[in-house]
Amino acid sequence: MPKSKKHTPALGADYSEKMKSRFAEKVKPSGKVYSKADRRDNQVKDDLSEELQQEIKKENSMHGGCLCGAVKFKLTGELRPVINCHCGQCLHTHGNFAAYTSVEKNKFQLVNDVGLKWFSSSKEARRGFCQECGASIFFERLAGSNISIAAGMLDSSKGLKTVEHIFVDDKSDYYEIEDDLPKYSQYYKRQLESDT
Repeated sequence: MPKSKKHTPALGADYSEKMKSRFAEKVKPSGKVYSKADRRDNQVKDDLSEELQQEIKKENSMHGGCLCGAVKFKLTGELRPVINCHCGQCLHTHGNFAAYTSVEKNKFQLVNDVGLKWFSSSKEARRGFCQECGASIFFERLAGSNISIAAGMLDSSKGLKTVEHIFVDDKSDYYEIEDDLPKYSQYYKRQLESDT
């Protein structure tokens, strides 16, 4: 059955002209003429200053969680270097010494807390663990501005370094601390500010 001219779509130059006239009223050019300098300023620069690269790095987010996924979190702040704690509480909580990093509480966000359970380990602090898989995840000094995270809970530990040992007098006899990192019998004022 032949198609009527009424329903035959316009093709080629006719179609292009119809589209131009149809959208001409809706799309208005800004009238701004861009110079080479404008285009140069809008280019992405690879040679960022070291300070700017550090600022970008600080704002990058990191993720982590427990073994079963019932506790997941996101961190957007700069992480403190790892401190190995050999205190009796960490030995009994982790089954060994604990390696903790830390971040400001306002840069920490729980993504999934369905398995999270808190245990008051003292009047000043509490410990967070997963009640599903048993992972020991957080240490939080209640009056502190930071929350400590077991470093092994991070999805990536890229860039993190262990910098010292604390409570070395409490360590168990079955292992030795043989590295050259600073060792402290307790913790000191700076660590009280940034938590364990």
